[in-house]
Amino acid sequence: MLITSINKNTINKERLCDLVNTFSQVKLTVFGDLILDEYLIGNPSRISREAPVIILKYLKSSFALGGSANAANNAASLGAQVTLIGSLGNDIYQKEFEQLCTKANINLKAIIDIEKPTTTKTRIISTSNKDANAGTGIQQQVLRIDREFSETISKENAENLFLCLEENLANSDLVLLSDYSNGNLANKNTQEIITLCNNKGIKTIVDSTGDLNKFKGAYSFTPNQPDLEKFLSSEITSEEDLFSKAHDAQKSLKANNLLLTRGAKGMALIKDQAITTIPAFNISEVFDVTGAGDTVAAVFSIATALNADAIEAAILGNLAASLVVKKAGTATVSKEELLNLINDL
Repeated sequence: MLITSINKNTINKERLCDLVNTFSQVKLTVFGDLILDEYLIGNPSRISREAPVIILKYLKSSFALGGSANAANNAASLGAQVTLIGSLGNDIYQKEFEQLCTKANINLKAIIDIEKPTTTKTRIISTSNKDANAGTGIQQQVLRIDREFSETISKENAENLFLCLEENLANSDLVLLSDYSNGNLANKNTQEIITLCNNKGIKTIVDSTGDLNKFKGAYSFTPNQPDLEKFLSSEITSEEDLFSKAHDAQKSLKANNLLLTRGAKGMALIKDQAITTIPAFNISEVFDVTGAGDTVAAVFSIATALNADAIEAAILGNLAASLVVKKAGTATVSKEELLNLINDL
């Protein structure tokens, strides 16, 4: 097995900039689990008399697009034309989600599922600031409350989502399947989606926290090491073991390539008998890794839709992730930020 490594000196910066400057040509469809991230921020004031807990004085709250929607938001922020397909509940969070998509210039095509809530993750944040407008200060997540639906959606709603995707494929260059195990990508409809896209000659890229096997036949996968271990039901004990098992996974999944994300160790692109390692470009300035995998999947998908070499697409995903981890919460990267980083390498 041939293993090669990428470093800053071997990167073709002009080529990467050319790709980024054409991101706006891409019509990307993101299909998966729609999640709304809610942030409630307060300043610790005293200990409650009712129980030994800290009372936070409310300062402000905000919402952000999460799950599949975070990947869609990252793609839209970089200029791609994005359609987002999934399901929402019939509740107050549905409206917040729709408004955020409109603001982000995302074409949302959601079915309303009365049997499930809009998946919402509420983070309670304690901050050192006493003024809501004084900046971030020192922040600490105190508690997270999840309102979610993790069962497979009904047959009728699965068919409605499939039809929505089918109708949209004429305006799609590539489909990103973003699976957060909230029910929209179940075994049966997932294989139907991949078969549909393959028959139409449209590539599918899979970013999943669940069972990778149900996506067999997709063009590419972007798992992290825990995802890989879960898929193979096997613990990875060494670097050599990691690459060998990633190669086995690529073959088993019948994928053209597999992009393994490795946190501080960067990435490894597995394609046939070749493995290319890409270092992390921002180890010392990591602030928050929330949603970084969505950023990688979004950028890797856009570049792949432009027929970029898989290594080029992986490098761009890596660079974008190195920017987003400097930001708090589920964040996005702009085209200008990415171009500046490339030029500064």
